[in-house]
Amino acid sequence: MNIEKSTQSTAHIPARESQKTSPPLLIFVLGPLCGGKSTICTILAKHFDLDHFSLGNELRNLVSSNSTGHPARIKCKLSVEELQDLAKNVEAGTLAPSNRTPKYVRERIFPDGIVPPNVRILIDGFPRGADRWETFKESVKDIWQPDGNTWVLALCTDREVARERFVSRGRAGDVFDKRYDSHEDSICEVIAAMEQDGMNVIECETGLGFDPQDIVRIVESISRLVEGNQA
Repeated sequence: MNIEKSTQSTAHIPARESQKTSPPLLIFVLGPLCGGKSTICTILAKHFDLDHFSLGNELRNLVSSNSTGHPARIKCKLSVEELQDLAKNVEAGTLAPSNRTPKYVRERIFPDGIVPPNVRILIDGFPRGADRWETFKESVKDIWQPDGNTWVLALCTDREVARERFVSRGRAGDVFDKRYDSHEDSICEVIAAMEQDGMNVIECETGLGFDPQDIVRIVESISRLVEGNQA
């Protein structure tokens, strides 16, 4: 496991006196299909009192006939055409047009009325392309800009290990090789764009025998997370 530059985090929690002047905390968790993103985010969210935003799960919820939670709140802000585009791509397991997903992500991370310092969130599975990252940044520039207070957990998982996990999961509609290859083709460009924005990147091997607690120990070194948990 090797620490380099670039990462992001966020979660919505009650305002604390010590955080009123602090920037929002965004941790972006990137990795291939079945690379351990959900497992790691679930553990980190509980350990550090962070909101866990899983883009894939929420988009599937959003395009369902009975949306709940955050997707239900955001659905009314999207046009019929936007919802149709998202539904088509969710079903096919492909990326939506670059102007679609970032709009949902903005609404999810920075809902109307939220005070940015109160945002402490793990963003699981976004961005999946540098173009989507640029579109998202443009959409939130009036609220937030990435910098050295933003973190990225970049998970690296061998194809065959990820495939074995995928087979055991058996989620209908997924096409493993297409999605794994898509991640491999785009991740270097995404990380480079985030590093250029001054973000901190932590690279983590999540292959056979990896212990999620190793990542917890690394994240504990990020003082803002620890302080937020103890405040």
